[in-house]
Amino acid sequence: MPTAQILTIGDELLSGDTVNTNLAYLGERCRRLGFEVVRALSVRDRIPEIVAAVADVSVDLCLVSGGLGPTSDDLTAEAVALAAGVPLVRDAASEAAIAAVFAGFGRPMPDINRKQADLPAGCDVLPNPVGTAPGFAASLPRGSYVACMPGVPREMKKMMVEQIEPRLRRRFALPDIPRRVYRLIGRGESAVAVEVEPILAAARARSPGLAAVYLHYRAATPQVLLILEALAGEGGARATEEELRSFDAPLQAALRGSLYGIGEAELEVRVLAACRRAGLTLATAESCTGGQVAGRLTAVAGASDVFAGGVVAYANSVKTGILGVREDSLAAHGAVSEPVAREMAEGARRALGADLAVAITGVAGPGGGTPEKPVGTVDFAVADAETCTHKRVQCGATGRSSSTRRGSWPSSWCGTAWWPAASPTSRRSTTESF
Repeated sequence: MPTAQILTIGDELLSGDTVNTNLAYLGERCRRLGFEVVRALSVRDRIPEIVAAVADVSVDLCLVSGGLGPTSDDLTAEAVALAAGVPLVRDAASEAAIAAVFAGFGRPMPDINRKQADLPAGCDVLPNPVGTAPGFAASLPRGSYVACMPGVPREMKKMMVEQIEPRLRRRFALPDIPRRVYRLIGRGESAVAVEVEPILAAARARSPGLAAVYLHYRAATPQVLLILEALAGEGGARATEEELRSFDAPLQAALRGSLYGIGEAELEVRVLAACRRAGLTLATAESCTGGQVAGRLTAVAGASDVFAGGVVAYANSVKTGILGVREDSLAAHGAVSEPVAREMAEGARRALGADLAVAITGVAGPGGGTPEKPVGTVDFAVADAETCTHKRVQCGATGRSSSTRRGSWPSSWCGTAWWPAASPTSRRSTTESF
């Protein structure tokens, strides 16, 4: 298995001003490509530190993110050129592409941005279709291959997937690694492991070829991703895609009620697809999540053919004035209650002219909880023209409002995803706990 190092550059990563999400993303991509990541480090915007980190590479691949901007502290290209023993040269095509970006905004390119077109001589230039900083890739004297990307996550991800990964597959003759992702909600890692690991152990006992199937878990509260990957075993043999699919039936049986999907598609993508297949439009009414559900939905390309809009009804006056929640419902039951959740969903559907509407109201915390409604209590409802269903979930009294907000939006989307296929008799009020 080829080895890799991930190098992230920037003072802000070490000071805590910026969370280093690029490292996690690149680590995942390396594993899925078949690289073993043996080292990950972050360095300051200092040429000697960058040169040392790049030149002292004893791995096959060094992935670098950051330091490709136009300012004086963007030093990656200069440092890599020093490590490779080559000069910087102005790349005319990159300079023209940067100028075109500014022209698109109706502005001339500042001279300072020309620096971004100064790249190590002989490198493979990686155009940036969503930013001004081109990336580049080059072979170092000691044989390692270095690929440099912008630090902006959106730009880095697009460059990694569309330009760097195809080059890596060709250069290292990387095989496709079969992989199955099982997406669960409402059950924790330990509970999932109790059900899943005996299934995998029994399969390995029946078929020694499955010994190299790697099982790992990723918790994204309240979701759990169960991932099976077919790594190379003895002699380089690995399980096939068909063999991994053989786990679908036993896992679906063991995880019934928690497994909402198989594959790479995120929950919000699945909800949109379910509504689209059913020819339904969707609206949202949010209180404790503050618009996060609508935000996740509108981040999906093409959502506008399904998603009509959303209302953030944080104040009770907005619940009553825009969504038509009754004052007596609020007085009798409180804002976090089944009646209010139902009225919010029905009101959003009417106000926004959608076929379906999902509503969320909850006790986000850290204060405001009661013995009857502790912090982490979330009521959500889904309404169509004929009926409305309700569910209460307990996201856990962590005392941190962000936990409740993260927890409630996936729960609501599960309810919405099931709705287009649900029969009228299955739409009832339920209470569940994570």
